[in-house]
Amino acid sequence: MSGKLERMTFQERLDQFVGTIRTEIVGGMRKAGTYLPSESALSKQFQLSNKSVRKGLEQLVAEGLIVKIDRVGSMVTEASHQMITLHFGYNTTLTEDFLLNELLAEFQRLHPYIYVRLIPLQNFEHVQTAREMISGGLLDVISFNSAQFQDMVESGIVPLLEPLKEDEGLYPIAAEAFQYDGQLYARPISFSPVVLCYNKEHFAKAGVPEPDSYWTWDDLIAAAARISEVRGKHSIYFVPASENRYPVFLLQGGMETVMDENGRSRISDKLAESLRFYSELVNNHEIFPKYFAGRDDDETIQLFAQERVSIIMTTYFNMNAFKHSPLSYDICPIPGIRRGDPQKSLLITIGAAVIHNSREKEAARTFVDFLASEDAQRIIREKTVSIPARGPSAQLPSDMELNRPSRNLMYRELLPSFKYHKELGLTIRSLNSFSKSLKAYWSGMIDEAMLQERLEHLLTGKTDVPVRSDSGAHIIN
Repeated sequence: MSGKLERMTFQERLDQFVGTIRTEIVGGMRKAGTYLPSESALSKQFQLSNKSVRKGLEQLVAEGLIVKIDRVGSMVTEASHQMITLHFGYNTTLTEDFLLNELLAEFQRLHPYIYVRLIPLQNFEHVQTAREMISGGLLDVISFNSAQFQDMVESGIVPLLEPLKEDEGLYPIAAEAFQYDGQLYARPISFSPVVLCYNKEHFAKAGVPEPDSYWTWDDLIAAAARISEVRGKHSIYFVPASENRYPVFLLQGGMETVMDENGRSRISDKLAESLRFYSELVNNHEIFPKYFAGRDDDETIQLFAQERVSIIMTTYFNMNAFKHSPLSYDICPIPGIRRGDPQKSLLITIGAAVIHNSREKEAARTFVDFLASEDAQRIIREKTVSIPARGPSAQLPSDMELNRPSRNLMYRELLPSFKYHKELGLTIRSLNSFSKSLKAYWSGMIDEAMLQERLEHLLTGKTDVPVRSDSGAHIIN
């Protein structure tokens, strides 16, 4: 299977055509008074019919970028170079997470004289890159997820963002992700809990009942072992050191410390038990492949789409990879540590903010408000598996024939159980540090006792971690 899990649809090819021509005009590559190539040439270039090309050209006419002159062609207008240009710093995954390009096309239709130029940001250096670009006046709008916003708060970047008014139509838990010191700094667009996603046919073939909200990790491991035995393949996978996966176990264990008989602070028994479950799971190479190459979810999604594994921890965002596939899959809540434990899972919300020093602040606010508007949220609901941040939009029926999990609306009953990274009580820097400790543990460089000691160290508020060597213990950053 290729890296791209689905072929471009007609609408995607049409959007690409319109977007490309629009960018060339607004960017100055096509000067006012010049003509576009013929319809037949555009048809061949973008693999569209002449009828579709004409439809795209009509959209550009409506936006004021071109005029059609009978028997001559499509001419670029003077007005096209009087447009407001917004520079939008974004993560490239948003094109799949909630069809960003389609949202941009709709925004352009509604606001033909505001052009949004996309500026890709590196996911793993998002905050540092954002600080540099905002300080340099290079951005008007920026997107980020809830963990990145927490990092921005801790890094002192939030004053670079413009406070926004509350919107009562949005899920309160989604808006909560971007609140700081009594102010809202970003408009939530879409959110997702971390859930368990599984292959229904693999469970049926192994004679294993499908998981439900009563399952524990013991139940899951037993089911995974049976599926691996029947199929002769590993059955479960996720990126073990991902900051959007392993914190689920920390949440379930409870980030608490207790005093031992020597007056020393240590992690609670339940947190230690939760870490042990996590360690036993990823080190069980009969069910879990020893495949720790990356930090993102692309490899996880590929393994599941290719039916090489049967169970993954994932998000609604990632499940967009399956929306046009015949894959038989469903979702359920993350299992608990002990039978009857209250449900807990990690929540990830994506939002957009206006840059405080933007020279086009009014236009930037218009764009950010649009992304959370009924128009944009309807597109997210109808054409993706992602959850719109606007409550009424999230509950709209959809006529699109997408391969959604049957438990698609499961999240509505579990909203009180979802927690953000900030509720772990650790900074993003500390979480990154502990992620390195997990890798060291799985590589055999440190033992379980040392892993727990490092977490205890971070829970006391220290940002460095102890490293034990043959000569004793020392501290590294």
